[in-house]
Amino acid sequence: MRAARLHPGESRLRIEDVPAPGATGDQVVVRVVGAGVCHSDLHLLDGMFAEMMRLPVTMGHEIAGRVEAVGPNVRDLEPGAPVVVMVGWGCGHCRWCVSGHEQLCPAGNEAGATVDGGFAERVLVPHRRHVVPLGSLDPLEASPFGCAALCSYAAVKRVRSLLGGGSSFVVIGIGGLGQYGVQFARRLTGAEVIAVDLEARRLERARALGADHGVLAGIGAADEIRELTSGSGADAVIDFVGTDDTLALAGRVVGSRGQVALLGLAGGAIPFSFSSLAPEASLTTVVAGTVLDLQEVVRIAQTGRLVAELETYPLDAINQALDDLRAGKIAGRAVITPQGESP
Repeated sequence: MRAARLHPGESRLRIEDVPAPGATGDQVVVRVVGAGVCHSDLHLLDGMFAEMMRLPVTMGHEIAGRVEAVGPNVRDLEPGAPVVVMVGWGCGHCRWCVSGHEQLCPAGNEAGATVDGGFAERVLVPHRRHVVPLGSLDPLEASPFGCAALCSYAAVKRVRSLLGGGSSFVVIGIGGLGQYGVQFARRLTGAEVIAVDLEARRLERARALGADHGVLAGIGAADEIRELTSGSGADAVIDFVGTDDTLALAGRVVGSRGQVALLGLAGGAIPFSFSSLAPEASLTTVVAGTVLDLQEVVRIAQTGRLVAELETYPLDAINQALDDLRAGKIAGRAVITPQGESP
């Protein structure tokens, strides 16, 4: 089968012929319909997580497709069934895995980094629990669920207790994750949603998805958000970017007892001291979500209340997709289609 692989010392992916996987035990082979291209893929190519990579590797961690084969211990999945793949594959027996938080497993694997991923015609998933059936949903449309939608959903759930009626919620970065974040904020909370981005077109998209306000990032953004929150600051802020600038903005606009949740991996930092934030405000990171979270994302999508803007690329164009993402040309989510599917 064909796969896009990263080799040691390289920053471009090679299209290669590799052996097709087979399933044993509890494993599942998924015929990849769509594999999302994520900013974290760019970070991997730039060497940010070099210590965790096992090269050469087939990249791609955001995967949906159809079941092609299952191991003899799998009895509830039929060939052809549409599924979405969980982003993190835990060991299954450590304290994090048994509590449902496989994304925190210290011995876990991640497709596209430590084991072969979804920029290929097929992917081997190590256990049945790591795939979630999609029912009548189109696996191409569901390609971003296993990372972009999952992470956004988990982040909104993390701060949801702060977001009752009369509250305010700032979403920084209206890209592939942020667009889901706005939708989940609207559906799961009673907050007034304020979207922030550098591009006016993305703010227009945020309003179409349910944001109450759009604020252009840059000089004056913090003052505008403060005015929109009547001077009290936001009850929660999610930063899907993670630069020094976006974190500084988050710190300036979070209100007393509010929370800043960071998902963006751009490498920024924020000073933290007793008086650097509003009184009793807190900082947290969000690492993906749980399998149960992914099941909930699928259920929400099955109601028709989740939309995404996809731009598809064939497998041969994987490096072009990565270049376009780096250049800011992707409005929503770029998706690789190894089988040639299109919306």
